[in-house]
Amino acid sequence: MNLEELNERFGSKSVTFREGPGKFVTAVICNREAEAEICLHGAHLMKFVPAGEIPVVWMSKSSWFEANKPIRGGVPVCWPYFGAAADPELPAHGFARLSEWRIAEVAEEGNATRIAFVLAPEDVTAMAVPFAFELRMEFLVGRILQMTLTMKNCSESEQVITDALHTYFNVKSAEAIVIRGLDAVEYENRVVGAEAFGCVQDGDIRIDCEVDRIYLDTTGAVEILDPGFDRTIVVEKFGSASTVVWNPWIRKSHAMPDFGDEEYHTMVCIEAVNASKDRRTLPPGGSHVLSQKITVKR
Repeated sequence: MNLEELNERFGSKSVTFREGPGKFVTAVICNREAEAEICLHGAHLMKFVPAGEIPVVWMSKSSWFEANKPIRGGVPVCWPYFGAAADPELPAHGFARLSEWRIAEVAEEGNATRIAFVLAPEDVTAMAVPFAFELRMEFLVGRILQMTLTMKNCSESEQVITDALHTYFNVKSAEAIVIRGLDAVEYENRVVGAEAFGCVQDGDIRIDCEVDRIYLDTTGAVEILDPGFDRTIVVEKFGSASTVVWNPWIRKSHAMPDFGDEEYHTMVCIEAVNASKDRRTLPPGGSHVLSQKITVKR
């Protein structure tokens, strides 16, 4: 659909479809409780700002906005695998974040706005589709942001899935924040050269070097205490027993062409994932739901 058709069919008192960065079609949401922007490329949330707040999610100023390339920042949808592919020719984090999704629904729910995107095999051009599937990515935008990824295996054989809602959070200074909720949790350390297994979190997490960890067997909320912005971001999740915490720090920031050299100071990723031993096996016709809820507290 073109912009005129999208606005005629799905436009509402709080939703307008516009041409965004890279000429990608973007859903612009503005209601009494919050503002948000979601790109159809990747069903990618690029903005979430509760009324009276500063942006909650972070976007890189160096991000690509090009076909078959990911958007850096916001909330990439990683599916049907998280991280590197088994085949080095395939893109990291799967094809969902590289594909053009379709609008399925827009609804006003009190002071909040619900918008849903869908993806099917015929929508995928970035790579060969390994099996038949249905994806639905739904956002409930209000004072609280709820994001829900529903996946269905439409093939005749079971499929093993890893995935993530790869959320980048905007912070005043990564070095000053405190991340709570993962004390005493075992994690895998994915920093190159680090001891990978058998690590256990001791106390709160502070960022003073590269951090790339999968926290295991954890379903509870995580809090980002940000004294610079005088706020706490509460990250809750459902359908996930693993949490990723990531900040690329200096070396990796300099190595990524779509990430500014100094931008690691102003972001941290707290991700609801199914990864490592939390991979999910979907039987034929089976579904799984991965969800994340974000609340800002003063």
